[in-house]
Amino acid sequence: MRAILAILMLALAITGCTGNNSAQTKQKNDAEPLCTPAPVRYTEWEEQAKAIAGSVNGVDEAAAVQIDKDLNLAIKVSNFNRFRLESIEKEVAGKLKEAFPDSNIHVTSDKRLFSDLQAMSSAPWPTDVKEACKKKKESKELEKKMRG
Repeated sequence: MRAILAILMLALAITGCTGNNSAQTKQKNDAEPLCTPAPVRYTEWEEQAKAIAGSVNGVDEAAAVQIDKDLNLAIKVSNFNRFRLESIEKEVAGKLKEAFPDSNIHVTSDKRLFSDLQAMSSAPWPTDVKEACKKKKESKELEKKMRG
């Protein structure tokens, strides 16, 4: 009898602990900070940034995404202009910093990042806060790739 009681107590203790852990995990997931306030995309500033980048000699095309204070811009440079790629990037970044002094500006000429940023730019901005947060997170990941 004691053996059965001990086994039941042990089973109860084990199931009680595992149930409690899943409840704790669920609480941790619910406690993830929702990005507040909701991220805002500034399409009119993106158009201005693309126009500024396009005015630089050697830039064939530009794609931009501005979410909150982060302006990510990718430029397409072809032919012999690729030899002065670094100076073109610096010139574009300088002009953008003058035009948008309050923004965190990131400029790249990487072809893959250009296509990723162009796809993000052409996609409509979601009205749902969770989806907007996901888009902001995607933008931050692109930003990290631009830096290093």
